[in-house]
Amino acid sequence: MREYVDVDRKHVGEVVRGRRGNGGLSARREATAGRTPPGRGAALAPPCSRPPETDAETTLRRFLQAYWLRPENAMWMTLRSLTLSSVPLEPPMIDACCGDGLFSFLHAGGVLNEEFDVFADVGSLDDVKAKHADMFDQFTESYAPAIESRAAAGIDVGLDAKAALLAKAEKLEFYGRTLRHDCSLPLPFDDGSFQTTYCNAAYWIAHIDEFLRELARVTRPGGRVILHVKLDSMKRYTLERHREVLGRRLLEIIGRGRVESWPTLADRHTWDARFASAALDVVSATPFITSTHAHVWDIGLRPIAPMLVKMANALTPRTRASIKREWVELFCELLGPLCRPDLQLFDSADEPAEIQYVLSPL
Repeated sequence: MREYVDVDRKHVGEVVRGRRGNGGLSARREATAGRTPPGRGAALAPPCSRPPETDAETTLRRFLQAYWLRPENAMWMTLRSLTLSSVPLEPPMIDACCGDGLFSFLHAGGVLNEEFDVFADVGSLDDVKAKHADMFDQFTESYAPAIESRAAAGIDVGLDAKAALLAKAEKLEFYGRTLRHDCSLPLPFDDGSFQTTYCNAAYWIAHIDEFLRELARVTRPGGRVILHVKLDSMKRYTLERHREVLGRRLLEIIGRGRVESWPTLADRHTWDARFASAALDVVSATPFITSTHAHVWDIGLRPIAPMLVKMANALTPRTRASIKREWVELFCELLGPLCRPDLQLFDSADEPAEIQYVLSPL
């Protein structure tokens, strides 16, 4: 059963852009009205706990089969999953900004048929280059993840602003319920609703201080807030630093507005100050994306992904599956040696590009 918390999109836009008039405050009051604990009115998924131990090769292959045309993203998710595996995920749990749910599903041990991938149901491919459109923000009833093995444990609540992504997440039957909600607004839950609060997209949220306070509020005393956050060192690990040599157009093609969509990138000192301001104590901070990983990821296949998707989807199912198998095998060999969170081929003093923070409400 899909359950959405909808908010007025006009007011949401005003809040995101920082225009806090009466309309924005009204939307905030409406969004917080009738807060309920996560389990009320819907059956919960089984408790979410640490997935069975898997090696890096198995994890990489699992993500490559889903994201084969963006292998650099599969590498990044593998490193994120390997690091997250060290943290117990205790119920009740919320996955804030969960997207289509595939990362959390695969991390928790779910297995999809090798013929399924995220590129079979996409849209706006002709607008990706010019308008920075999100090709994955589309849902059709034909979207059907072929689940070979369900995750040993699910997550109680999946929260995201995009209805299409939530519809995809629901197909996994992994979340107890899904809620549509803009995380720039107060979260629609009672204080202390969750033992574990997880988010891997906090740096996408414009009003980060308010968001962090909300994460702390909905997490129980003694619970954990787990965040994966990019640092602003990312800007130093891309070709953007060579703009004078490479020129504006090349960088526009490679970037397509990605850095601009991360409004709250910051250094470690700033993140620590944000956590302190939100009454969150840092239990641990684990770097897992080094400058080496970031340099590899920087270009990847991003610039040509729309054309690759068009070509792949124009093939017969049999030919597509055959090419995909060869592709996945090749990239398992190419990326396997890189899937170590501590791998660093450059200056060891470089600041990491992404960190896993485990936090506790004060």
